[in-house]
Amino acid sequence: MYIAPRSVAGKVFEIWRSPGRFTKNPDLIALPSGRLMLVYADTDAHWSMQNQVLNLLASYDGGRTWFKHREIDEADLTCGDERLVTPRLSLLNDGRLVVICDHDDDGHFHEEQPPGNWLYWSENQGDTWRAQRDNGIGGFEPDRILDLPDGSLGVVSHLMRGKYQEFAELLWVSTDGGDTWNERATVACDGYHRFCEGAIVLLHGGQRLACVLRENHSGGIPGFVTFSDDNGHSWSPPQKVPFALHRPYAKQLADGRVMVTGRNVNGGLGTYAWVGDLEAVAGQHVTGGPRRKYSARLEEGTLVIQNRPENECRYTLLPPESSFSDVDFEAELRVEASGEAEVAFLSVSRLGVLVTVTPDSVRMQRGRHQLRHRADMRQWRRLRLHHRRGWLRVLVDDEAVFHRSIYREEWPASDFHGGNPLTRTQFGQYGDSGRSHWRSIRYQLGNPKLDDYEWRWDAADGHLPDQYQRDHLIQIHGNHPAQQPMPDHGYSSWYQREDGNVLLVDYSNCGDVPNTSHLVGVYLDPEDLS
Repeated sequence: MYIAPRSVAGKVFEIWRSPGRFTKNPDLIALPSGRLMLVYADTDAHWSMQNQVLNLLASYDGGRTWFKHREIDEADLTCGDERLVTPRLSLLNDGRLVVICDHDDDGHFHEEQPPGNWLYWSENQGDTWRAQRDNGIGGFEPDRILDLPDGSLGVVSHLMRGKYQEFAELLWVSTDGGDTWNERATVACDGYHRFCEGAIVLLHGGQRLACVLRENHSGGIPGFVTFSDDNGHSWSPPQKVPFALHRPYAKQLADGRVMVTGRNVNGGLGTYAWVGDLEAVAGQHVTGGPRRKYSARLEEGTLVIQNRPENECRYTLLPPESSFSDVDFEAELRVEASGEAEVAFLSVSRLGVLVTVTPDSVRMQRGRHQLRHRADMRQWRRLRLHHRRGWLRVLVDDEAVFHRSIYREEWPASDFHGGNPLTRTQFGQYGDSGRSHWRSIRYQLGNPKLDDYEWRWDAADGHLPDQYQRDHLIQIHGNHPAQQPMPDHGYSSWYQREDGNVLLVDYSNCGDVPNTSHLVGVYLDPEDLS
């Protein structure tokens, strides 16, 4: 399993297990009395097909031990109930507790479908609950409800806009204490990006709102952030951020920095944290790093990747907008291996192009056939993939060795795990033997509608291609790529104590039998977040 350079995985402990069940999506609050409360969905599988229970846990010792306090609601699909999905728990300024939980994405994901977010209210610190099913909050995967600076209550969720057949993130507000809700604004929607799972952060004492967004195509596309200076009535255009975290959970720390946690999809698998100034990094995009264990080092102005079984050193770049994008992707490299082992590769998603390198050839797949060009790749060569207006050329030292037509149909744009190079724009290791040496990478995009993009890297500068992630992302806990049926984690929640330490909770199926998981906790001290 990949262990990040900055990892606190050794601090993780189990906080709750429901035998034979899938425990998912915990959300945590601290009451003024010091008691902690946590809501989660207790289900038969990640995508439950039988029954679900919204359980409320409580802790009197700062989160070390927990007990079941109440069952808030339950659903039985075999009796016709709708599926309970992701609960979120809030402590409002007036002392009330409120849980919001969405129902069955397929029944409420479109703007023309009825709302499916139910509210549960408690006025006695979670002892009893009142369900409010008809409230007008549309969409699914809502954030937690919060008090907005103008005195209204707000929550964001996402739904599909029929005009674009893509997701839009919306802000819903209530000006009567939660009795009725209305759509205030579209937070993010451009008809291309799949914005979802937004998380609202209050900045500058509430004078500014930020919404951190998941982008659900994945495949190298990062997360986004947008800002509002008028209590959410209008929002700035979404800007990229230097992390790709699914189900981001974001709040401001006491020192003013923002911490965002979630499931990392552009590097090592697991739940990660980013800590920093959201406004300062808005618009930045960085390269994604390897997701499995790997061997790579800088040596005399060269990145050396040692291929080994079960290793996977691949670096992910921003994908082209579509097959209409101009692409210029060049690497200076050489390889070492015995025989004809494929050692290195370049790939471009949305064009469906994969070029591999052996010691004596460059290869490209064309349908069922593999094209080969003989070249001594033990020597330093410049390998270039150039695409414009449907004409792809593969060049070795400026000599075109392959040509191919690229049709307008889009190739697969996303792959949650990134295991297939055709679904990501990448460079790095191919196969499980040999060594590849890399001096530099140049990558340029000319997109039809989205902004153009350029990224350059040179080993002589003394940093790895994914140096930003290595320096700025913290691995909270990992999960092996081979976990069955898939690594599952990352719907996290946390709160900061008065002493500066942070308690984070999450779910994970790491080490569990299929269709089960457990809840985990971790205490982060200020040094972990420095």
